[in-house]
Amino acid sequence: MNWVIPRFETRRMITKSRQFFRRWQRRAYDVLSLPLAALFVFDSERVHPDYALTWRRRTALAVRMYRNTRHIRTGTSYKAHLAMAAKLLELPPDKQGVVVECGCWLGGSTANLSLVCDIVGRDLIVYDSFEGLPVPDPRDKFAWQPGAGAGDYRGDLEVVRAHVERYGALDRCHFRKGWFEDTLRHHREPIVLCFLDVDYQASLHECVVNLWPHLADEGYLFIDEYVHLDYCALFFSERFWKEHFDAPPPGLMGAGTGVGVGQYYLGPWRWEIDPTSIAYTQKGSTGFWEYDPSASPTQ
Repeated sequence: MNWVIPRFETRRMITKSRQFFRRWQRRAYDVLSLPLAALFVFDSERVHPDYALTWRRRTALAVRMYRNTRHIRTGTSYKAHLAMAAKLLELPPDKQGVVVECGCWLGGSTANLSLVCDIVGRDLIVYDSFEGLPVPDPRDKFAWQPGAGAGDYRGDLEVVRAHVERYGALDRCHFRKGWFEDTLRHHREPIVLCFLDVDYQASLHECVVNLWPHLADEGYLFIDEYVHLDYCALFFSERFWKEHFDAPPPGLMGAGTGVGVGQYYLGPWRWEIDPTSIAYTQKGSTGFWEYDPSASPTQ
């Protein structure tokens, strides 16, 4: 009997094989690069000595973060979580402020951030609808996932709480349910680090307008949607920062490709590539171009 595999079936098998190889490749790379990522991200000279974080504890934290991202599906990598952890560990313990997360999905990043908050003695305030994405604003130029709509990326509050209770430090977390346009305007606590994973430009606008005034001097604001330069452009927009804060734009470290945490992403975005990084800005930094060769030199 002559067995003939149809051409479309052959293509489907090849596609599946490639997808399997890519998943295996990414996982192997994550595991093999974990020790070096922990070594370079948790630089001993930057971690504040008051936290008494030995290399054994730093390694254990990195391993736990990686494992948590294997247990809980998350839109950000453990390396992105390491980068945020490193900045939190640099801050002196007497600097007042909480950590804020906007958009937590199933609670993977929440669990990892709560672990670091427990080390540094800070509360983690989590803002989310817990009903998925809102109805897209018609003025939005771009949504993170093409075709994404209302209800996508839903993580019920009970599910998120259960994940954080099992894999993180639930006692550090305060959950504030609702749409950003309704909840963020009531935020009052000073912030030392803010993590935004909010998909829509309209949501990013709400987060920055309402939370930036509460960000402490030299505090950090991280975003996940950094591979799209039109999304990152907000942090370089002189009009936006002049209008809302009467200040120059702060810029964004890692715009387009992410900060260096050992990823292999060069950009621009391709759906089959995993960037595994994050971008951030800092209160007090500037992304304003001041050099003008035609102007007279000033003192």
